[in-house]
Amino acid sequence: VSQELLPKKWRFSRQFFLKTAEAFQNLLPSAKGKVHVHIVNEAEIRRLNRMHREKDKVTDVLSFPSGDLPIFGELGDVLICYTQAERQAEGDIALELTDLLVHGTLHVLGYDHEIPADADVMFPLQDEIVKNVLA
Repeated sequence: VSQELLPKKWRFSRQFFLKTAEAFQNLLPSAKGKVHVHIVNEAEIRRLNRMHREKDKVTDVLSFPSGDLPIFGELGDVLICYTQAERQAEGDIALELTDLLVHGTLHVLGYDHEIPADADVMFPLQDEIVKNVLA
């Protein structure tokens, strides 16, 4: 986890990651492996969004399954832009960061939401995992 850009009070703890892994295992037992999480600034997420998605704008989360980026993750990497997450948090940054982490991890695991049928699978799964993590 690379989270130096997060304010200390919002940094993910080891216990949080264990609870997140447990929530994934309960709903997706075949999902095994490491996902590396990086908190990045706006310039970095915009640069990567432009390079890999041809979208020249800041986004909240990017996911790279293993092999798509020469970084670290066994299954892949999830990059979260804290300042963008903070803007869209609607007062609950812990919920927003958890939601982005789960969303990005689901992408690394092969889930997508580009077409409605896929979104109908991914978003309820995301909501259930987030609910279990924050319970």
